[in-house]
Amino acid sequence: MSASLPRFVPLGSRPQGPDGILSAVLDDVRTTLRVAWVDSTLRALADEPIFLSAAWAATRPNVTRSFAAGAERLQREAVEAARRTLALDDRTAWLEERYGAAEREHLLRTAQSLHHAAARVYLVVQTWATLARRQTIAGTGREEAPARRGVPSWQEGLVGVPHTVSEEAEALIDVATIALALNATPSSLQAVAAWPHLLEHVVSEVRGAVSSPEWVQSVNGLRRSAAEILRALPHPMALQWDVLERKGLTEERRLVVADYLTAATASMPANTLISAAVWIGVGAPDLPAEF
Repeated sequence: MSASLPRFVPLGSRPQGPDGILSAVLDDVRTTLRVAWVDSTLRALADEPIFLSAAWAATRPNVTRSFAAGAERLQREAVEAARRTLALDDRTAWLEERYGAAEREHLLRTAQSLHHAAARVYLVVQTWATLARRQTIAGTGREEAPARRGVPSWQEGLVGVPHTVSEEAEALIDVATIALALNATPSSLQAVAAWPHLLEHVVSEVRGAVSSPEWVQSVNGLRRSAAEILRALPHPMALQWDVLERKGLTEERRLVVADYLTAATASMPANTLISAAVWIGVGAPDLPAEF
């Protein structure tokens, strides 16, 4: 399994049977996190279904009010960091010159969903990377109600990566990934690949900021916050490696998964910042009230 992130594969494209169970797990990830699509960072682990199922079973009980509050904290910090480090402005007038009303509405909803999802994906990816390294998360022991579940209706029809991506967009995504010195492409760049004008603007700003002390400070701040949020979750998280090994997850495959998730975790601060930048670029619209 490569450290670079795969292209989006729609749910339901796999046959039933064992893969049908896997699709049910991925759909539960989507509805529990309240996101329109399963991020390609997580979806890549469909290649390792034994780990994916076990890791999600360990994580799911901790999608509580603390998890939701922590994700909202990361969102706020990402917005503040994006505004501090990037020369961003409201691009709505600029976008109106390039896209019709229906396309702008699609972009708006995608940006809202992307910004909402990025922090949640960050927390799950960091959790799974910790588990894949045979480490545990202790949990606070407090009892908490689960967070609200179910994908809101306004996110219906949205996908994480367009079915076709232009060569121009592919090149911009590669340029940004290299500039960020990452081994895993931020999925937020893939999500806006259908709008190359906006993608070009965001990539340009990121390339200009990535070597600045402010960018490094912002990335490190998000990393610290994510670690603090995971320590504040109520339930302990660990995997029964002897059981997983008997099911077929060898030590060699565990190391592959751990390496992949370590690379993915390294991309998460940038992914969250870019998601915030895209949201700001379309006018920083509030999430619909049903959230």
